[in-house]
Amino acid sequence: MKRIAWTLLALLLFLVYYLSSIPGLKVLPVLRQINGALQAVGISLTALAGAVAARLPEQFSPLKAAAAHFYRFAQENPEAMEFIVRKAGHLTLYFIITIAFYFLIRQYLQSPWAALVVAALPPAAMAVADEFLQTFVSGRDGSLVDVFIDWCGIGAALFFILCALVITGRYRTTT
Repeated sequence: MKRIAWTLLALLLFLVYYLSSIPGLKVLPVLRQINGALQAVGISLTALAGAVAARLPEQFSPLKAAAAHFYRFAQENPEAMEFIVRKAGHLTLYFIITIAFYFLIRQYLQSPWAALVVAALPPAAMAVADEFLQTFVSGRDGSLVDVFIDWCGIGAALFFILCALVITGRYRTTT
């Protein structure tokens, strides 16, 4: 189990380093390429989303309407979507990294509370280091806003883990 945790964590850290090292990275063109590749093998994300939406129960009609408005907004405002997707990526990636760190640290520490605290520190430092690294990459710059968003992802992961510990009752045990 430790080997899997270390491998997952190494892959996530490599992903952050790789993405941060791409000069002038734009997310939407990459997503368009991925969608094009999927369409080449007969998978359409748009058709899939439409099929899921068509099968939602009537109680979800407000969600369907909101999704339609968001889709229209996305088509009309690609710069805003680029911003939203990038920031959501920061939040999600650091959420996942923190959970991976927690599972790894939990393999070594008996106390879930100690593991929770220790699991927050490397991702928090990594967020700062990642933005510092970007100051040396052409077309990129370090941003305190991105560090804050990364830290929000870390905080969300810690809250998620804390809720899981309380719900399962494992906060009381030391094994």
